[in-house]
Amino acid sequence: MVLPAGQRASGEWIDDTLRRRAEESGLLSRTPLAGQFPRHRVEVVRAADPVHEVNALFQGRGWTDGLPVMPPTLGRVGAMCASTARAPADVLGEVEPLRGVATVEKVAANAVMAGCAPEHFPVVLAAVEALLDPAFNMRGVQTTDENVAPLVIVSGPLAARLGINAGFGALGPGWRANAAIGRALRLVMLNLGGGWPGAVSLAGLAQPGRYTLCFAERDDTPWPPLRVELGYRPDQSTVTVLRAETAINVTGGLPEVASVMASAASAFTMRYEGRVAVVVAPFVARRLAAEGLSKDDVRRHLYKEARIPVSAWQAWWLRATARDWPAWVLDAEPSGMLPVVKEPADITVVVAGADLAIPQLAYFPSWGFPPCRVTREITPPIDLIG
Repeated sequence: MVLPAGQRASGEWIDDTLRRRAEESGLLSRTPLAGQFPRHRVEVVRAADPVHEVNALFQGRGWTDGLPVMPPTLGRVGAMCASTARAPADVLGEVEPLRGVATVEKVAANAVMAGCAPEHFPVVLAAVEALLDPAFNMRGVQTTDENVAPLVIVSGPLAARLGINAGFGALGPGWRANAAIGRALRLVMLNLGGGWPGAVSLAGLAQPGRYTLCFAERDDTPWPPLRVELGYRPDQSTVTVLRAETAINVTGGLPEVASVMASAASAFTMRYEGRVAVVVAPFVARRLAAEGLSKDDVRRHLYKEARIPVSAWQAWWLRATARDWPAWVLDAEPSGMLPVVKEPADITVVVAGADLAIPQLAYFPSWGFPPCRVTREITPPIDLIG
């Protein structure tokens, strides 16, 4: 097996720190084998049932998200690395907070464990690079007591070719690419960054999106896709990463979305000047476009209508505990109504979901600073180039 655990640039293994943290927190019963592994690139596992043995070892060492993993054999990791022109030893960066070095091979090992197919790996690489951008604030995401998770949006022709779902059940189970790509990022955060629950990650409740929160944007809509809005060509494919506290289902149209946005669900968005996401059903997008509304019009409408009464804001727990609110919030206080985001451009609008005559939407409030919407181009898998 290729070891999925992280080493710092100095050569130290982050698992030694994690074992100490687990002991201090009284959590070692969950990971009794933490820090107990051969300090080599590759480990040989011999057993009558090697898959079971690897899962038992990795679970005990804290290298899984609680679900079974695919053993990262040399062959599987090699096939993953072969899907990209990048060398296995290439370094993408260091994963905060424990600063394990994210090499292509280490990321590939975690992608194998997550269930990715080799053709999914270039998406994982691009998404990891986005997560390592300082704007994502990996240290904050990994150590906060809030429940934030990466929200991964794939836009472009590669999405359909790789089976990344943008239609029925795009945010739910049943789609390998969506599930495995998002899960690969979580395993990278755990195994290279050290985001162990209770030991380093202090999210009090967490959320299901911390397993995986990845979907594709539909291209068959009346509006320009996200990648084009962000300056890419229609024939390019991109992955965009935001920070999401949760997914809130909204049935209706823009008034209902504005109503949900104008609630305590947006407290941390306002506090930290976050960028939110709104997923619009194809049915709603066509209806709005028929009324003459562009994406910019939708953003402006939501910015104008999603306003929180100052009296409600003043009653929030977060208002009483955090005094240093952004200037744009405080400047609006005399008007009696507060915007949820600093400006309309802080609202990311994408179209996804089933092509049914049902107005299903979703709102993703944000958390953390600085304002975050990080995009990277996806280099097609080698066997799809040309």
